[in-house]
Amino acid sequence: MDDFEIRNLPGLFGAEVIGFDMGRDWTEGGRTRLQRAFDERGAFVFRDLDVDFAGQDRICRMLVGDDSPTDPSKLHERRVSNRGDEDALAPNGRLLYHADAMWHPDQHRIVSLYGEMIEPGVARTMLTDSASAWMTLPEAMRDRLRGKQAWHESGQVYHRGGDDLTRPQRTKEYSCVKPVPLIHPDTGEELLFVSQQMTHYFVDMEQDESEALLMQLFDHLYDEDVVYVHEWREHDLLVFDNIRMQHSRENVEKDGPARVLRKAIAPMGKVKTEAPVYKS
Repeated sequence: MDDFEIRNLPGLFGAEVIGFDMGRDWTEGGRTRLQRAFDERGAFVFRDLDVDFAGQDRICRMLVGDDSPTDPSKLHERRVSNRGDEDALAPNGRLLYHADAMWHPDQHRIVSLYGEMIEPGVARTMLTDSASAWMTLPEAMRDRLRGKQAWHESGQVYHRGGDDLTRPQRTKEYSCVKPVPLIHPDTGEELLFVSQQMTHYFVDMEQDESEALLMQLFDHLYDEDVVYVHEWREHDLLVFDNIRMQHSRENVEKDGPARVLRKAIAPMGKVKTEAPVYKS
């Protein structure tokens, strides 16, 4: 396994893992290289990777230090799909930038997406890095933000949204308050932890001031010069730190090019909430 290459993507985050062979045993040295690089870069891209769901789950768990054997009883395959899967996640529409379950106190660390069926012209996935976003803020802005608390809620807040947004629906919405900056629980990095999709406002701040500040921070977080845009191919595996990174996607049409992504997260079991359904 140790003959794979980790090549940094352009910019401050992300790396491509080249020559990774799922069929080989994972040595301690290989695991350590991957874990360190993942903590440093926040996201991995694997191309032309032949992997089933159990293998995808194993990669995710390995990156958080869990090398235990796969327990089939804990595996639940979900897909982000526009091909009529009964329990498909976000089957159509556009997604604003967010981190999954950032409205929950025990947010899962890793999210991964695997390209099972990809036709030309499918919607792309975008990533941005809240760690480098915090580091590159002007010092005066960092000083202004320290000690602030932000309110995050499930659903879509619709900051700079539109009619093409996907519409997650629950009988109950979930929310929590987290500090800005948020300290990453594993790496200790300071994160600019606000998002278009899920951050409603800063606590104890006038609405107009809060909204203006959020818009300023979104301009910084989502500047096209710092965003990574993933052009999907079949057998791509995109893995990212779900606390540090934010992701979004372009509009997916129900009758558009096939876009079926298999999703795995790690660690499993922390987020116990009602799964959303999606309104057309």
